[in-house]
Amino acid sequence: MININKAFLIISIFLSSFLLSSCQEEQGRILNYKKGVYLGKKDDILTTEQVNKLKMHTSRQRSN
Repeated sequence: MININKAFLIISIFLSSFLLSSCQEEQGRILNYKKGVYLGKKDDILTTEQVNKLKMHTSRQRSN
């Protein structure tokens, strides 16, 4: 009797965690698409310091 209760408890925990984790996949995702139009959120504007850091980083990656 105890083994059946433990098995039922383990199975119910596994199923409930599986169902709850699959719910969050659809949240915040674009479901209606328009051809040729980006519908995602806009990118943040970079500061001049961030731009300079990126330029320095990419200049080190160049091969001459």
